[in-house]
Amino acid sequence: MLVDSNILIYAINADSTKHEQAKHFLKDNLQDLQIAHQNILETLRVITHSTFSHPLNLKEGLEAILSLVQSFQIIVPNNKTHYVCFELIQKHNLTGNRIFDAYLTATALTNNTHEIATDNERDFLKIKEIKVINPFQEGEPKALRVVEGKKES
Repeated sequence: MLVDSNILIYAINADSTKHEQAKHFLKDNLQDLQIAHQNILETLRVITHSTFSHPLNLKEGLEAILSLVQSFQIIVPNNKTHYVCFELIQKHNLTGNRIFDAYLTATALTNNTHEIATDNERDFLKIKEIKVINPFQEGEPKALRVVEGKKES
């Protein structure tokens, strides 16, 4: 299962109301989780940005990310990823920021990963090729809830 950037950000940001839950989710599911190179860069961008609640300097940001992701398998795009991405973009008529969601999905799919854990369910609702799991929702084992078949409003 791929971990989206928002969960990594919550796990790093001690001020987040979801900090402890994100840390527990990552720890409890360590063997089943993957992180894409894109998530590492997105997380670094957010936690070092001046609009972040307590932005880290570059050294602190890199250390925080490296200490967090060193235990996870990191997946990277391969020679099929951009083709899959373009197919997803065309099939689901994705534009703007959704293009990056398609690229992340394509990276997952071309690495044989078919689930993503995210707190931003809406980002992936149009993309039916990946199963969306929100670890912050109640009701399922490990506090996982699968979101399927919803249409974006």
